[in-house]
Formats: sequence, C-alpha cells, structure tokens
Amino acid sequence: MSNRCENCQKFATLETQEPEIDGYEVNEDGVVTVSARLVRSCEDCSTEMKEANFDLEGTVDDLCECKGRELTVEEAESPEIIEEGGGRYAKSYYGVKCVAQVTCTKCEKKWTVEMSDKTPASDMDELN
Repeated sequence: MSNRCENCQKFATLETQEPEIDGYEVNEDGVVTVSARLVRSCEDCSTEMKEANFDLEGTVDDLCECKGRELTVEEAESPEIIEEGGGRYAKSYYGVKCVAQVTCTKCEKKWTVEMSDKTPASDMDELN
C-alpha cells in the first residue's frame, strides 16, 4: 500500500478531488439519501489512486402534516470535503458533507438536512 503512481512512476503526494454526487432523493417520510464518491489522485499527473464511496442519509425534523404531501429535494450547498487528523502518529480521515433542502409542494415549508460521513485514509480503496 504505497503512494507510488503507476502512471508517472513517482511516489505521489495525493490531493483530494471535489466530491462526486449521484443525486439527492427524499421519500414521503422525509428521509434524504445521497451517494457520494471521494477520490484522491496523484498531485503530479492527476491519476486517480484511492477512492471512498459514501451512502449518506438524513431526516427532516418536524415534518409537516399536509394531506397528500409531496416532498422535493435539491442541493442546498456545494458538497464539502472533510479532512481530519494526519498529524504525527495520528490517523487521517477523509469524508463528505452534503446539505440538502427539502420542500413540501403543498404548504411550501422548507427544511435543511445536513449529512456527513468519513473514513480512515487507510480504509480507502486502492485504484491502481
């Protein structure tokens, strides 16, 4: 498990790319789900070297009681990268934070749902 890039043949410094989001979904109970992929790539040649996939979930607080309600969801803020630790002898963690806005089409009430998850760098899948 080294950071040697097969493409440029260097011991690579890895940089974290912006999270890839596979759409937001909400069910009638106000549960929001989103799939996200986080990639770390070679700083020199941008070859993807490690990845982590996250299935994030959050729930609307104080859901309205509208009869026949329909909920819609959209991205409220751009997804953020979580980077924690990494000091001497400390584990590094990488993850994703997403914020969604849920709207009831009947009463037009809006809610914000925040979801996040992280994983140790050592648990990220090797791509080469």
